[in-house]
Amino acid sequence: MSNDNGEHPSNTAKDPPAHLTVTLEPGSMSSSNQKTSAPRLPVLNPPGPNTNYLDWEMVVEAYFRHVKVKHVLDTSDIKLRKATWSDDNDLICATILQIIDPANNRYVRPFRTDGRGMWIALAEAHQDTSTGGKVYWIRKLLIARMEGDNIDSHIDTMAKYHERLNALVTPEKPLTPDDVHTAALLGSIPKDWVACVSNLMNQEGIKTATIVSALKNESIRRQSQGDIISVSSTATKPPAKSGNPNNPPKKKFCTMCNLDTHDLNSCHNTRRLIEEHKANRKKRYESKDQPAPSGKSSKPPDRA
Repeated sequence: MSNDNGEHPSNTAKDPPAHLTVTLEPGSMSSSNQKTSAPRLPVLNPPGPNTNYLDWEMVVEAYFRHVKVKHVLDTSDIKLRKATWSDDNDLICATILQIIDPANNRYVRPFRTDGRGMWIALAEAHQDTSTGGKVYWIRKLLIARMEGDNIDSHIDTMAKYHERLNALVTPEKPLTPDDVHTAALLGSIPKDWVACVSNLMNQEGIKTATIVSALKNESIRRQSQGDIISVSSTATKPPAKSGNPNNPPKKKFCTMCNLDTHDLNSCHNTRRLIEEHKANRKKRYESKDQPAPSGKSSKPPDRA
């Protein structure tokens, strides 16, 4: 694992330690009037499925509270800053940079002298508060199935899923039945349909009605192109081998529909017109074969 500052560790195959011993001495104006002890603080993993952000945030926040510097993280209002704010901010910046995996450096680099900015940037990188973030953990809870006989392991796994989901729920952004509906809907459709709503999933507060509208629009688009995809099978037929490899296969084009998604042989409109023509011709033939209606002539017979 490489370092962002250009230095290379002596053993590149060795992962960074899970905990680091940090010894920091606050400045003379710092809120902490004694030398900070050497706590064993956890190292923040890169964002992803194996992130340990929730535990890391809990431990580090408690440490900042213990050394009386957490006020730097609580507000950005200059009027509310304490006299020791500058030294306390430097302490937070130095601590954070020592207890994060180098993969996190790109998130905090723009805030190298802003402890609160670093703290918020790491939270946003590890906590996906978008609609897709909530839906992901709801689906993990809904589709998880116990494997084997270890019930304790399954309970622990489900608890971790719940913890990750609960971290995204706040009084301002509560979990609603609409979120569960969206998760169930997206879990019930083929994966190739999910792509049409991927941009919506990156936004916050997207309603199920918006997702449904996007799926219906995608259905209309596919039908208009004659490319209705079967839900039961997504396999495509291999192209037929051409008799002459020098002659490339002809492109499909329907002169009836003016589309390049099919040709006249597979055109639904052409087939419909042919069937209607045959039906009309059959009716005409049947009407000709019927005998003329019989009736007595009013003209008197000729005399001999």
